[in-house]
Amino acid sequence: MEKDIGLAELSRNERDLLYAFHSVAAVSGGGEVSSEQVRTDGVVCDMKHATFHRSLKRLLELGYIEVAPQRKTKVYRLTDKPLGV
Repeated sequence: MEKDIGLAELSRNERDLLYAFHSVAAVSGGGEVSSEQVRTDGVVCDMKHATFHRSLKRLLELGYIEVAPQRKTKVYRLTDKPLGV
């Protein structure tokens, strides 16, 4: 299924981080999410700091997440890029 919706191009850490973003966004109402909120999610809480930021950078490059408007850093929102959900 992940291959069908384009997530096969992501590493395991990138997928975990994307799922964490979706999880936190769902709990917080789907709006803006801080990196600290995502960092505490159970799926990625044990991820090394450098790995977290590399994965975050890649998700930004691929357009799955974006920096929230009127923010410079650390606050993001999910884009409309389909996940097949």
